[in-house]
Amino acid sequence: MSISSKNKKGFTIIEAMVAIFVLTLGIVAVLCLFPLSLQTRKFSEMKTVASQLAQAKIEEIAIHSYDDIPIGTIDEGQLDSPFGAYTRQLVVNYVDSDLQSSASNIGLKKIEVTVSWSSPLSISPKSVNVINLITGR
Repeated sequence: MSISSKNKKGFTIIEAMVAIFVLTLGIVAVLCLFPLSLQTRKFSEMKTVASQLAQAKIEEIAIHSYDDIPIGTIDEGQLDSPFGAYTRQLVVNYVDSDLQSSASNIGLKKIEVTVSWSSPLSISPKSVNVINLITGR
């Protein structure tokens, strides 16, 4: 029998190196996804908390009667612990029937709450706005 007709078994060193290279690329690609998923999870968590803080302020204001809700801006600044990463601003204006700001009272107020935060994972500050309309009863 000649050498060329023998049944060759096993891997050559080149085949083994290519297999290891492909496996390494796959592992590196999967490992690169972990920081991205952690960043996305943290952003979603902070946005959810900000939405809840804004909604809580809307509900706090909405329990008052129409006449007891003052027109103007209230900047609460940085919130107390455990929400120290967030700031909240409340703006109450009269609006007309087209929902545009108005100087006259036609029985409609717009309450806008903005909650902002600076995530350690992003460069620019993020914010959530919640708007509610209150009518005179």
